[in-house]
Amino acid sequence: MAKKELEIKTYQGEKGKIFVLSQNISGLSAYERAKAIESFIRKETKVLEMAIETYLRQVLRDNRINIQDGSNQALERAFIQLENQGKTIDIVDRYYELNNERIIGESPNEMTVILEDDILSCAMEIIIYE
Repeated sequence: MAKKELEIKTYQGEKGKIFVLSQNISGLSAYERAKAIESFIRKETKVLEMAIETYLRQVLRDNRINIQDGSNQALERAFIQLENQGKTIDIVDRYYELNNERIIGESPNEMTVILEDDILSCAMEIIIYE
């Protein structure tokens, strides 16, 4: 199977920063499509998760919050410090409420995956409330 290229793009939305992971699967055989979809849902969404986590760590640093280490516990403590500054962060699944036939699954990290015009994608928006 010739693996199709994946990409992450970021956009500035009305409320926050939007991260979109996509993969064009046109021209693949039925088997290759199924493998690509399975890999996208199970594995590739973890890459998007890492890109979002990197962005969130930068947001925390920009707010003068020192993250003690790379653990999830240190990240959770940093978010509490951010809340103490009067700021909160929402992570919104942009495809969660589509309610139509384009939704093909949800990743283990709870990202809704759609297939539209032979393009797999998932999108998450990071909103910072002050």
